[in-house]
Amino acid sequence: MIKKDPLALYKKYHSERDDDRIGLFIALNEAYKIQSALYAGSFVHITPSLIFPTVTYVDSYKKAQAFFADEAVHSFIGGHKKYSEEAAVNFYLSDYNKQFLDGEKLFDLLISQYAGFISQACKKYLKIGGVLVANNSHGDADMAFVDPDYELIAVYNRRSNDNYVISDNELEAYFKPKSKVEVTKECLEKTQRGVGHIKSASGYVFRRIN
Repeated sequence: MIKKDPLALYKKYHSERDDDRIGLFIALNEAYKIQSALYAGSFVHITPSLIFPTVTYVDSYKKAQAFFADEAVHSFIGGHKKYSEEAAVNFYLSDYNKQFLDGEKLFDLLISQYAGFISQACKKYLKIGGVLVANNSHGDADMAFVDPDYELIAVYNRRSNDNYVISDNELEAYFKPKSKVEVTKECLEKTQRGVGHIKSASGYVFRRIN
């Protein structure tokens, strides 16, 4: 019998698609010196643990729980991490909209990638001064932009899987809708998708200020 590869899901959805986004996490670490991160709606995207010493993952998909429980996954992280500390990897099988952690203001980084309005549901876990990285596929970057608890501090663009560029140039040019539509929390919750803008980036970086 051929033994199933414990990393098969990660390879199928990320590394074999040239979409582990390691360049994004390297760029974020270089810019903001991240020690701890929360990745809500993570599925099995373990790449942040190769760059950040402490990462907490949360997802409601049961296969993700089995994935994170496998020792081979932890061995992979230990063998490929880019830091000297021992990796701290935590996983919660939960809907991130529900309470899954005790305490608030715990993390340096909140990761929102293709999984809904994480900027709102998990804001309480992000430190004041911590950073949110979000794309706009489900409207979460728009949601953070209209939220007074966040300020836009940079954008990022992908050149290749291992080459992402973070820039704070001309930020005022972003989040200007193509059509005459008022972007509000209510309309974003209704449509569940981002608004089309005159100028856009691969994703956006916000700082929690309140």
